Amino acid sequence: MTASLVSPVLVGRDAELAALTAALERALAGDQAVVLVGGEAGVGKSRLVQEIAGPARAAGARVLTGSCIELGGGGIPLAPLVEVLRTLAGELEPDRLEPILGPARGELARLLPELDPGPMASGPGDGADAARVLELIVGVVARLAAERPLVLVFEDLQWADRSTLDLTALLVGGVSIPGVLFVCTVRSDELHRAHPFRRLAGRWEQQRSAERLELDRLGAEEVAALIGAIVDEHPDGELVDVVFERSEGIPLFVEELLGAARDGGVEQDYLPPSLRDVLLARADLLSPGAQHVLRVASAAGRWAPDELLAAVAGLPDSELYAGLREAVEHQLLIIDPTGRGYAFRHALARAAIHEDLLPGERARLHKAYAEALEARAELAGPGLGAAPMLAHHWLAAHDLPRALPASVRAGQAAAEASAPAEAQRHFELALELWTEVPDAEERAGIDHPDLLDVAAQAAYQAGAGDRALALVDEALAEVGDTGAAERRALLLERRAAVLRDLSREDEGIADLREAVALLPAEPPTRASARVLAALARSMLRADDLQQCWIFAERAVEAARAVGAVIDELDAEISLGFAMVHAGRIGEGLALTDGRRDAMRRFATPLIALRADIITSDLLVHLTRWDDAVGVAEQGMALAEETGLARTLGAFLRGNKVEALVRSGRWHEALALAAPAAEAGGVFAGSLLLLRAELHALCGRPAEAAADLRAARRHLGDTTASQYALPLAGVEAELARGAGDLEAARDIFERALLEIGSGDIERYAWPAVWMAMRIEAERGLAARDARRPTPEDAEQRADALRAHADAMPTRTPWDHGHLALVAAEQARLQRIGELPAWAGAVDACRAMRDAHVLAYALLRHAETLSSAGDRRAAAARLRESLDLAERMGAAPLVEEARSLGRRARLDVDPAPEREAATVTTEEEDDELARLGLTAREREVLLLVADGRSNGQIADELVISRKTASVHVSNILAKLGVATRVEAAALAHRRGLARRVPGA
Repeated sequence: MTASLVSPVLVGRDAELAALTAALERALAGDQAVVLVGGEAGVGKSRLVQEIAGPARAAGARVLTGSCIELGGGGIPLAPLVEVLRTLAGELEPDRLEPILGPARGELARLLPELDPGPMASGPGDGADAARVLELIVGVVARLAAERPLVLVFEDLQWADRSTLDLTALLVGGVSIPGVLFVCTVRSDELHRAHPFRRLAGRWEQQRSAERLELDRLGAEEVAALIGAIVDEHPDGELVDVVFERSEGIPLFVEELLGAARDGGVEQDYLPPSLRDVLLARADLLSPGAQHVLRVASAAGRWAPDELLAAVAGLPDSELYAGLREAVEHQLLIIDPTGRGYAFRHALARAAIHEDLLPGERARLHKAYAEALEARAELAGPGLGAAPMLAHHWLAAHDLPRALPASVRAGQAAAEASAPAEAQRHFELALELWTEVPDAEERAGIDHPDLLDVAAQAAYQAGAGDRALALVDEALAEVGDTGAAERRALLLERRAAVLRDLSREDEGIADLREAVALLPAEPPTRASARVLAALARSMLRADDLQQCWIFAERAVEAARAVGAVIDELDAEISLGFAMVHAGRIGEGLALTDGRRDAMRRFATPLIALRADIITSDLLVHLTRWDDAVGVAEQGMALAEETGLARTLGAFLRGNKVEALVRSGRWHEALALAAPAAEAGGVFAGSLLLLRAELHALCGRPAEAAADLRAARRHLGDTTASQYALPLAGVEAELARGAGDLEAARDIFERALLEIGSGDIERYAWPAVWMAMRIEAERGLAARDARRPTPEDAEQRADALRAHADAMPTRTPWDHGHLALVAAEQARLQRIGELPAWAGAVDACRAMRDAHVLAYALLRHAETLSSAGDRRAAAARLRESLDLAERMGAAPLVEEARSLGRRARLDVDPAPEREAATVTTEEEDDELARLGLTAREREVLLLVADGRSNGQIADELVISRKTASVHVSNILAKLGVATRVEAAALAHRRGLARRVPGA
């Protein structure tokens, strides 16, 4: 039997959890709070309530839970109360339980005999006695709440008996008990029209005596997050698609289906037995007529148009509608929003009922549906038309000659309707049927290589890159080297597009060069225009913008000659990108932005979205963050509408995330970069890379390392600078943060050597700056250890500076990073630091990257403090700290606070700390190597904590003059000029960590 998997975290219920937490806080403050949690079975009501139990117990509250039980069509009398009493009796000793039960003990023993072993009646008494029992129960609840706050939970009130409902009504609307949070859960989908709970809940809502939380199903991104939490890694996009489609966002179904996936059974119509039994049990409660209607509807699919259902059911109208009404009232079927048909409330319920049909019964029903649709196609209703239904029904009826052409038509209809995943399924089915149908090509109206090609295109657009590559390779093999040159060239163009998104750019470019060679240069053709435009795109991705420009111009010329408008627009987008990066910014941006509207009018969504991707990317390059966010959002909306959210939509999300990160909106960026249903390869890899960078900057190395590993799996061995350099940057930052400067240096050296001098400076500049920063920190570490600055650090710095001076500086991004490179070199050489960091701050303001500006302000404050300008240093540090705290850049915040303490700058001072004069053995060894006496060690720790000579004297009970002498000796022994430098050395060497809060 398949086991379910349970998520370790609650996903997608932030607002509901906040409301429940607020209700708990009211109860803890002495009020009464009542919350009704509703939602269909499996949507997560119990999990939500469980989530509040831990905080409630931590706050000192008692949590008691009881559930109603369905038994033979009626609930067990006061079942949740019995469970609560049993828990209470198990938790409390008899002498503590006695005063809580009080006069209710005898009556409650009727429900739970172990409360009083004496002879008792077998159940609650008559009407008058029952009312008295309820009052006695309320008294028990009040006494429990008087002892400590109480969280009382009644689950599954849809199965409650009359007595439980009366008790619930009394607790909710009849009495007010301070210090109680009363939580009820109910399955909304099992409350028929006349259910007594409906009337109670309606009254409570009118009186505002209870807060109602209705849990909806999870969306696709939330399901992806749930799967990621369960499997503890970024989930595969195809798995997310399958599980979301089949679970429809119900968390219980997600967990069950993942359990099936672990056993290899989530594909197609597999239904875990545990779910099948639950779903069939609901249908077994219906009358025979309603069950017949459900069986007929299950063969229709997820949705059954009313006239089509009537045509196949073969029932008189009165019997048909009686059965439909019953199924709707029991919420197995719902009325379609169009009012023209019926749908199963849960797709898995349809699957369970359909699977329960006899084989011959299934085949007969599907044949009846197919024949009805062929006779009257309008019975299919609105949507993609009859083709998808015919493909499904003829296949299920085992009529393969009719299923093949219907599958091809269904795939074509889905492709035209921008439903690539649906199109892929239909085309793949047609490929499976091909060898089973003797006259397949004649029936399908397409030959096998073309069917492979359209299937590959659909798979590519749906994000199934590996499958798309396999399909197009098969098509190329069938066409062969001696086939029509144009046909082979276009297949190679398709293959190159797939390889590009699998991070295999070099192979893709080789395919496109072969395709260009296959086609005559003159006269130009539509095929040559398309291939040249694709080659320009690939050169752009490979950072060879000179070649991109050349091929884009050739593509524009060829496209104009043959009237290929879409290929012309596509090539102009690439040309505009190359122009911007060559310094013709206004002209290039006008070309790309100006073609976006035309793309939406003339091009396919795939090409139109490329215009949004390129334009938003260029706006990020130009540090126009808000404009980039706006363009990316427009593209994301189009991607969602056209079924491309998992692929090109992921690129647009990445561009928006990057703009949010650079502008300092890190909380928004992190939420947007959370794993969703994006496809694998560069689509998932680019988002994971951005999230890894953000985690590293926030000081979360474990999370950053996990995302970095996942990003590398998706990006493979790519050498494209937009991925390779940021990958190296995150890896180096993690090494630097761990104190391994040599490893960080090696990482950047390898990355810059492998990439060389590419055309995309946007990714090279941060790498060059960080490499120079590491050399500066290596020099500082050497000085701290009283060693000369490493010669290789000076040499490497000179080489990096020469590299930076040779790089173009066309944008604020370029100028800002060049200034940072110069300032880091000044920091290493200790020459001209103050003007260098002042210039870096100005350049970073123009660049408008919030984190980089905060860092530059910190370094400038440090140099100002060393120069004795404490007022200016405090102002700079205050601004840096404000930026870092708003972003959540924890390492930068700590470094800024450390500078404030050791330089005694008046900037958000930390609470007073007690000095620690005890050092570890490791610290003793380090301090001894520096030549400090025991008393000097104590003084250095206090200097590192920002203490003045007077404060040091008071702390150590010595004179101020003696304290001053100790400080002077320390400066001489450490080889530094100021107290600030001494404190900085102590912090860098980890010698100040014994000072509380330091």
